[in-house]
Amino acid sequence: AQTPDNRPFKEKWRGQIQGCLVAVALCAITTLIAMQWLVTFDAANLVMLYLLGVVVIALLYGRWPSVVATVINVASFDLFFIAPRGTLAVSDVQYLLTFAVMLTVGLVIGNLTAGVRYQARVARYREQRTRHLYEMSKALAVGRSEHDIAATSERFIASTFQARSQILLPDANGKLLPLTHQQGMTPWDDAIARWSFDKGQPAGAGTDTLPGVPYQILPLKSADKTYGLAIVEPGNLRQLMVPEQQRLLETFTLLVANALERLTLTASEEQARLASERESIRNALLAALSHDLRTPLTVLFGQAEILTLDLASAGSPHARQASEIRQHILNTTRLVNNLLDMARIQSGGFNLKKEWLTLEEVVGSALQMLEPGLLHPITLSLPQQLTLIHVDGPLFERVLINLLENAVKYAGPQASIGIDAAVKDDRLQLDVWDNGPGIPAGQEQKIFDKFARGNKESAVPGVGLGLAICHAIVEVHGGTLTAYNRPQGGACFRVTLPQGKPPELDDFHEDM
Repeated sequence: AQTPDNRPFKEKWRGQIQGCLVAVALCAITTLIAMQWLVTFDAANLVMLYLLGVVVIALLYGRWPSVVATVINVASFDLFFIAPRGTLAVSDVQYLLTFAVMLTVGLVIGNLTAGVRYQARVARYREQRTRHLYEMSKALAVGRSEHDIAATSERFIASTFQARSQILLPDANGKLLPLTHQQGMTPWDDAIARWSFDKGQPAGAGTDTLPGVPYQILPLKSADKTYGLAIVEPGNLRQLMVPEQQRLLETFTLLVANALERLTLTASEEQARLASERESIRNALLAALSHDLRTPLTVLFGQAEILTLDLASAGSPHARQASEIRQHILNTTRLVNNLLDMARIQSGGFNLKKEWLTLEEVVGSALQMLEPGLLHPITLSLPQQLTLIHVDGPLFERVLINLLENAVKYAGPQASIGIDAAVKDDRLQLDVWDNGPGIPAGQEQKIFDKFARGNKESAVPGVGLGLAICHAIVEVHGGTLTAYNRPQGGACFRVTLPQGKPPELDDFHEDM
């Protein structure tokens, strides 16, 4: 699409010369007709006939041919219809005023008519530009891949700007590669292309960066992200440098960038949907499996408990094996409970039943449940004054149990394990620490992901749900759970909870 004033120089002047020749021919035809058939007409009517010719020339060829037509018409009117004929002299001075008015009116009419013609050309150009933008946006909207979008953009750039083009997108390693291969294009500078992509600024012809090349590099930029590059090499570089054409080309690249952004967002949404579906299926499977395992495990644990007590009272040498069976069943039951809890958390069926409890009570209950599996006593450092916390008792006990079990499994049988607690700035800070090997570097956050393991699968039993459940329970309570390696060695898991405003001591004892 050419703007109204960006036609090639030779074409523009060829049209002007042609218009001047047509103006001379039209003046001659008008004069011959007037001399042959209209000799009896009044001079004023002949003037109107000449002015009509000026209007025709202005409509067809523009301003300068209409000026030539006006001058020739005035001269012809004087030569052939004003006495003495055949010369530019006049016998009546009043005709000089007629000539002046005729010349002035002709110039004004020609100028106005040429302006109308130019506005009509501008309107046609704008209509054509709007149609191109609409057709391109419609074609890009149905593109389902990057290759579709590249092919569409290259086709429209070729038809609109008479230019070859290529779309470059970064691969997995960040290298800019063309999606299609255009024959005959000038090889581009990879360094300049990389600079344009990184900076999000155009380069090449018409810019301050490498202006001497016969192509232009335009970033495909939407919002603050650059998705790729468009390299455009026109057949006529001067035509592309016209501001109107540049704005249209920039609009084209914006449409391409928006289409690429749409593809990216669609792919992200599809991945999120698939991940959500996989998660839902996995949670449903875990919940069903855990629920079906809970009843037989409860029966097995009861039978193992009875068997252990009977063998121990009878002094049987198999009492130790029975106790180990009981402990393994207990560990499996806790694993099943973790699976059920995680399924409940993911499904949103996690309802808190908060109550005011003493910190010592919650810690003591957790230690009592873990006592059979503890090889060494737990070091406690709790506040001396009565500390009340507003939590769901069973759930917060689960947090402490999982953190302590994690320390027992990963710190080793000879490691020291402790619980430190303090109240700072109306927040409870509770640390579960050990002096074991610590957390692998870079895993301080990843260990809270579901099914994440600190060691290899064969090293420590478990499926990697304990810390994920702890993290979810603490977050539901409005707190945070973080992990770090202690300077003196070992790992520390810090639970931070808002303490809130506890009830008055008398009210608390009444509730107890």
